[in-house]
Amino acid sequence: MPSVFRSRVALLGLAIAVAACGFNSTMERAVPVESYCSLETRPPAVSAPPDTTELRWYRAAQERDVELSSRWCATVGEPVFRPDPASGFPDWTQGRELEAFTWNVDVGGGDLFAFLRSETGLDCSDPARAVASGPGPLVLLVQEAWRRSDELPVVESSSDVPWTVDPDRGPDGGADIVEVAERCGLALLYVPSARNGPDSGDRPREDKGNAILSSIPLTAPIAFDLPFEAGRKVAVAATVRAPGGERVRIVSAHFDVASTLTRTLLSGNQTRARQADGLIEGLRRAEDEGPLNGVTLLGGDFNTWSARETALKRMRASFPDSPEWDGESTWRPLGLPVDHFFFRRGPFDNVSVSEYARLETDYGSDHFGRRIVVEYAPSAVPD
Repeated sequence: MPSVFRSRVALLGLAIAVAACGFNSTMERAVPVESYCSLETRPPAVSAPPDTTELRWYRAAQERDVELSSRWCATVGEPVFRPDPASGFPDWTQGRELEAFTWNVDVGGGDLFAFLRSETGLDCSDPARAVASGPGPLVLLVQEAWRRSDELPVVESSSDVPWTVDPDRGPDGGADIVEVAERCGLALLYVPSARNGPDSGDRPREDKGNAILSSIPLTAPIAFDLPFEAGRKVAVAATVRAPGGERVRIVSAHFDVASTLTRTLLSGNQTRARQADGLIEGLRRAEDEGPLNGVTLLGGDFNTWSARETALKRMRASFPDSPEWDGESTWRPLGLPVDHFFFRRGPFDNVSVSEYARLETDYGSDHFGRRIVVEYAPSAVPD
């Protein structure tokens, strides 16, 4: 290799390394005053807020992230938060376990009604909306949830509008995440990340994002607008109460599968690692602002190509009580380990994970879901 060429390669490598060091993942509190796409910010709250139903919002601090994410945000509708499930569901009480699931529904390709009926015993066709005998309280973390609404802004094709994902949703067009929550009687937090395609005039307007469905009340909703890579990704979080009153933060997240070629070269292919850092930082800031949760259960589609990826290593370091990966892939097309749960119990040694497994049926999605069981031991006390 000629010396001049080697020098240029070395300089290019140095430039990429320097650029990668500048791709930080600092998060900041944002103010969704008139719009959740607002560019305004504010410092952390002086006092800890209560378990409120007001949505708190954090976003990546870099100017590029803010600008791109705000443009994508302008194409979607408002978040939906309905904190209270229908009456009749069992509370999370002593002697009961919390059953949690994470599942990417492929923008409606996955059948949520069949999933809930088979995996939890919740038959949403029953007007009483009663959980079948046996299952206790449950939460379902949903990625690529979708919503159909005429209230969404009219948008045309642009770099801020991803292509349309149009899976087979059945003869009736499928039920969106809001309808699923209503028909099943579940509490709901849904925050859209992006539009599901531009307006073409031949199909309803849709957006898509992350959601939490729950049979127990939700409080303290939070949206985390993650560092922008190939597209906008917004993780969502809410709090549920353990039998002893401990707050347990539940988080649904979705990372990018890849960034653009230019950005991949400049960042050293730190796409998911940067989003992991951003989410970890956002959760830390939310904890600092209060109220303190201590216990956190985080599930989602991390689009990881290997179980040894940097993003997963950083998540496990931040969530030291997480179950080990079971060796099972969850994305059907290529058999990759993309879906995971992470857990940390903080100072509470009376909250622990007892079961963790991949589900055996995909229910029409291109992902298999995962199930985790959280146990509560009333005899133990915090350190």
